[in-house]
Amino acid sequence: MKQVTCLGIKMVLLGCASAGCLLLGGCGGASYVWYQAGRDQAAFKQDHLQCEEEAALFAKHMDKRGDKEVISTRMKDCMGVRGYVKVLEEDLPAGAEKLQ
Repeated sequence: MKQVTCLGIKMVLLGCASAGCLLLGGCGGASYVWYQAGRDQAAFKQDHLQCEEEAALFAKHMDKRGDKEVISTRMKDCMGVRGYVKVLEEDLPAGAEKLQ
């Protein structure tokens, strides 16, 4: 009986987690992209990769390996130093390349 109860609880938790993801995904209508005037996709990819590596290494040294909040903050800082800003896709200047 105990196995059935644990399995039932796990199924309910999985269902709740799935429903939560669907709800959050539905609310996330705004799409953000990186932007810097004059940068092309190739230059962006190189900068983005270097910032990802730096952010992961920073989190590791802070003993926060895998901490999405720490990595995201460091990533935004790194990209900002390189001249990028995150903007709503709909706010990109006309003809600007969407960097992602």
